[in-house]
Formats: sequence, C-alpha cells, structure tokens
Amino acid sequence: MLGRIWEGTKVTVALLAMIAAALISANKLDHGRRDAARPGDVARQATDPAVTGSVGPR
Repeated sequence: MLGRIWEGTKVTVALLAMIAAALISANKLDHGRRDAARPGDVARQATDPAVTGSVGPR
C-alpha cells in the first residue's frame, strides 16, 4: 500500500516539476522578447535609413 502511494507521489512531483520548468522557460522567453523591444533599441532603429525601393536624389 505504501509502495503505491510513494509511486503516485513521485509521479505527481515529477509532473509538477515539468510544469514548473515549462512555465519558467516561457517566462524567460517573454522577458527576452520584452527586452529586445526596449525604447533605446526602437530609437536606434528609427535613425537607420529605411529601404523603400524609391530612387532618391543623387
């Protein structure tokens, strides 16, 4: 009886650990995306010339 309870407990703990790891990974990815879109990066991109395909003055 205790063996079955122990096995069930191990499976439950393993599943909870996997879910926690997935949530932590998703959170890190979200922070990475948010850090990539910082205002400083946007301002730096705004100063770069845009490629529009139009012919400008020479």
